[in-house]
Amino acid sequence: MMFLLRMLMRSKRGRTMDPLHVSMTGVRMGERFLLVGCHDRALLSGLAGKVGLSGGAAVAAFDADQAKRAAGVGAKIGALIETHQVEGTVLPFDDDHFDMVVIDDTTGAFGRIDGAARGGALRDARRVVRQGGRIEVVEGVKARAKGYDVLRDLTEAGFKPVRELAERDGFRFVEGLRTN
Repeated sequence: MMFLLRMLMRSKRGRTMDPLHVSMTGVRMGERFLLVGCHDRALLSGLAGKVGLSGGAAVAAFDADQAKRAAGVGAKIGALIETHQVEGTVLPFDDDHFDMVVIDDTTGAFGRIDGAARGGALRDARRVVRQGGRIEVVEGVKARAKGYDVLRDLTEAGFKPVRELAERDGFRFVEGLRTN
């Protein structure tokens, strides 16, 4: 209910500008998205607000702090955010469940995960995104893990094509598609 009230109040004030890292994902009303990792509250808040009541928002949290952060964002904006604390690389979702997966690497934490575990998480992200769906990694440029090559990792996980969309305002945006 609070989410609906905020949306109505927002429309009365005119269009609000989304933060860059939210608008760069391209998430739209009615889509189902999964956020892997939860470090940036503004990113989750913006994405959950974009999909609205007709879409779906989920978070795969790697620890209790991330799960608590996601729950707090949901309560603050009045959105239902399905949150799962995961261990390892297996995501607790059905195959082809999401339109988009967003990796929150704004703090560099995802890039610092062991390479084999990171690759497993990306392969499982590919499993849960529908054919024709997308993955986008949002990296904090200053926090980027040394030696981490997200373009290589996404390609090795089976996303094609993979490309850097932009690097701007302290963020780098890399996208991959699931074509088969």
